[in-house]
Amino acid sequence: MEAQESSGRGVFVARLVLGLGQGLALYLLFSAFDLKSWPATEPLLFAPLAIVALFVPLLVSQALGNMRLRTLLVWTVAATAILAGLAWYDVWHLWPGNPWPGNPHGLFPPGIVPTAHTIFICGLFLFMAHALVSCGDADRRIVARYATLFDLAWKLGVQLAIIVAFTAAFWIMLGLGIALFEMIKLHGFGRFIAHPWVWIPLTTIAAGAAIHITDTRASLVRGVRTLALTLLGWLLPVIALIAFAFLISLVFTGLTPLWQTRSATLLLLAAAAALIIHINAAYQDGDVEHRPPHILRVAGTLGAALLIFIVWIAAYALWLRVDQYGWTVDRIYSAACVLVGGMFAVGYLIAALLPGYWLKLIERWNVYGTFVFLIVLFALSTPIADPMRLSVASQVARLESGTVKPAQFDFAYLRYQGGRFGREALNTLIASKNGDIRKGADIALIGEPESVRTIRPKPAILGRPINVWPKGRSLPAAFIEQDWSQTSMSYAMDVCVTGEGLGHWQCDAWYGDIDGDGKDEIIFVYGLNNDKEHYGSIGIFRQLDGKWQLVGTVGMHCRDYRTPLIAGRIKAVAPLQPDLAIDGRHLVAIPRNVEPFCSPR
Repeated sequence: MEAQESSGRGVFVARLVLGLGQGLALYLLFSAFDLKSWPATEPLLFAPLAIVALFVPLLVSQALGNMRLRTLLVWTVAATAILAGLAWYDVWHLWPGNPWPGNPHGLFPPGIVPTAHTIFICGLFLFMAHALVSCGDADRRIVARYATLFDLAWKLGVQLAIIVAFTAAFWIMLGLGIALFEMIKLHGFGRFIAHPWVWIPLTTIAAGAAIHITDTRASLVRGVRTLALTLLGWLLPVIALIAFAFLISLVFTGLTPLWQTRSATLLLLAAAAALIIHINAAYQDGDVEHRPPHILRVAGTLGAALLIFIVWIAAYALWLRVDQYGWTVDRIYSAACVLVGGMFAVGYLIAALLPGYWLKLIERWNVYGTFVFLIVLFALSTPIADPMRLSVASQVARLESGTVKPAQFDFAYLRYQGGRFGREALNTLIASKNGDIRKGADIALIGEPESVRTIRPKPAILGRPINVWPKGRSLPAAFIEQDWSQTSMSYAMDVCVTGEGLGHWQCDAWYGDIDGDGKDEIIFVYGLNNDKEHYGSIGIFRQLDGKWQLVGTVGMHCRDYRTPLIAGRIKAVAPLQPDLAIDGRHLVAIPRNVEPFCSPR
């Protein structure tokens, strides 16, 4: 007994140390990101470090005391490699956007941290794979018994929910403490907690403590799990009847109302997932002692039989959209869900029709489905079935085959949804023999830096879209021909200079001596003009060392600006509030009760 208590204390200390180490690692990464220093200057390195620091310590902490050391070491190395690889690819396949100034080399690339959907996929993948590995280790088999899989998977799910709740409660308690000290004007406690080197490790240590508490209080977790399964199981008749009534209603309404929702596939897949979860909650581990009441068995059989029809309608709805508009990233993810849902639906239908113990086949089918789900998740996050790559190929094929005309083609989709594959496609389309395709690709590429963009727009229609004031003046050729891709107004400058994609936007430029040095600056305005309001930005350009440079920008949200500007009623004024310099860094102070864009003064 003493040996067990000593071992338990050792595991508890190890989990706290792991939590502290995870917190410090995340703090160092957070600081590097905030200060724009290494390794945050290397996205292909930073993203894998961030995803590994976020997930792997939690995996090790949960496995301590529950998994053999040899299995834990092998699984930790494998999980680290998989997560790092997924994070690396997630950053690599993004569109290499405009650089940020600030790092030692003068460029700070975007796409530094993994995207939200990759973080979610990594977490889901790790949860399911960890359950399979833990169960296999417990049963000393490559594929564990279904009873073990069911027990441990639900335990991990409940444990995760309790850990999140415990950590949230921990911060609610700290927030209450901060509020109490603030009431008596003692601000030190709140300021101390606000430091990233404090709150980040505190959060990870609290999570480590929650893992240990839930691990050592197995009866607590088991009780919560039993309650959750009971409640979900008794909701099975409700969802089964709803699904049955819905399918019967379709006989009278037809499928047209579904297509009009534009979200039929998503809603149907959600209904299918709910049916699967509730059927499993009623079935549990298949033990005779847990055999559900007759009403739940009838509802489960009905739900298992209806599942195939719901997934089929979802697949049909998806096919109609793809046939009309081609593949997109969202539709590829939906197709992956349809594939997995279809596999479950087929197995559950067979299980409902086979004689013998109620739905016995779903035990084997759930295991198969889990492996298929993991394979699909991995494929979607790698070059195997990258939705960006597949969707770009589909859309470009529709354009080149003539299925969609250039005037109706969404070139912006390639720019904003296609990642680096979209960029490569646009750089190929910009050399097309079709003038409309070249024009569409060119507009989509406006604003790209020279290092990324293959072909820049030719300044053949210099200054035509730009209204220059006072009348009779024109913009200097050096200003128009200059490369503005490294400025914050790169998109506005390229559109206004070339006139491509201008549409209902308007560009104006004024000459004026803003700083009183006897030399005119150029005040450049770009935005939406509807004769009432102009939303956009002001850029102030000054000629320095023989080159025009952007020296300042002002956001605009002002009415009736053109009349006073054309009349020359514009001047530089002193700021309402002096700026601050802290440790050599210039900080702009925005006065209270004054709009940050346009002051009423």
